[in-house]
Amino acid sequence: MLAFALALLGAQQQPAARLEPLTVVSASGHFRAEIARAKGQERVPDALARWTLSVHPNPSLESGAARWSASYPHRATPRWHLLSDDGLAFVSVDREYGESRDLVSIWRTGERQAEFSAALLDLDRGRADRRADGAWLASDVPPALRWGETSAGPQVFLALVTNRGEERFVDLARGALSRTLGELSEPWAEPPASRVGKPGLQVGLPDSCTLPRSIHWGETLEVRVDGHHATPNWMFVGFELARDSEEPGLLVLTPVSAPPPQGTAQTIATRDFSAVARIRGLMPGRYKLRLERFVRPDERFEFEVLPARPYLELRRRGGLAGIDESLRVYPSGVVVDEWTSPPRDPARTYRMLSLAEAERLVDAARALKSLTQPRSATGADFLRCRISVFDETGPRTREFDDVGVQGPERELLELLVR
Repeated sequence: MLAFALALLGAQQQPAARLEPLTVVSASGHFRAEIARAKGQERVPDALARWTLSVHPNPSLESGAARWSASYPHRATPRWHLLSDDGLAFVSVDREYGESRDLVSIWRTGERQAEFSAALLDLDRGRADRRADGAWLASDVPPALRWGETSAGPQVFLALVTNRGEERFVDLARGALSRTLGELSEPWAEPPASRVGKPGLQVGLPDSCTLPRSIHWGETLEVRVDGHHATPNWMFVGFELARDSEEPGLLVLTPVSAPPPQGTAQTIATRDFSAVARIRGLMPGRYKLRLERFVRPDERFEFEVLPARPYLELRRRGGLAGIDESLRVYPSGVVVDEWTSPPRDPARTYRMLSLAEAERLVDAARALKSLTQPRSATGADFLRCRISVFDETGPRTREFDDVGVQGPERELLELLVR
């Protein structure tokens, strides 16, 4: 009761800037966030009033009730406010440095997901991290929301640049802080083994190896290895995996064997082994794999890790300009457009489909059947298109020329190509 009275007295005696309702529109234009007094709080002083954050479809493009809402601590202190393109996350960033409060707060689908103080942001508490006006971020680089690639598909990151030029990124899907945009990981193999931890282990002798030519980021690369042991009674126990010190794109896989347990019956026959190395944590890129002590020591097995598996992928190639374009659509509605046309440098852009566009895309994708149409005999400016769909009915692919095409193929081209 005393705290309430003091707050009320302060609100009455200290003139302060009137807190006004606030509207923030996402960069995609599909969603808007509204900060307003909670119901029944219209006459309550600003210092005591409760405020609500609610996210709605932007009425200029969509219709419908609020997607989500949450209690929001509206303050008169200067802040940046940002709403993610998918409407799932709202961010507030204090302009002025302070050690007794959170500088960054994130709400996601109705919950306050994460808060970051100066300490959690790993800021130097000295004067170097703030200017005379109290600002702690670079004046020419305001906070921004940027897309970053992850094993779960593109995600929205909060990008910050401090006065000292240091970058901080927050994954809005997980509330995790990092110093790089996107996800980073190092590969490892299962089942694991280590000759360092157990010096008595030895390398098996692989005779054959099979693996897929490609996987998507976040999936497991399964490498089947068949071989034998040089010593009778030895048994396979696991794999070691390492990067080649001179060629970073080269992975070295080593099958490891152990001697038989003491007291077991011994034979003079050597044992064959057949095992599967499950390699996880591989990031997108082209790789080569070398098997330690393989029967053909110079052989390299090549494979590629593609970006996270999308819902739909459209590939367009050809034409007089030599276009090579890949469009990936994810279940979240984000479209990743990677485009190359010599002599221009490759470019990558991200955009969100509206709810109406997403519904049209799903309907067209479901109507698409696997078929490869013959190439046109004439027309050097034609583009060869390939649409691949990965949904609950299984993967299917359609190939065709872009001129004169109708049906679901035309619908997908109109939705995706800009």
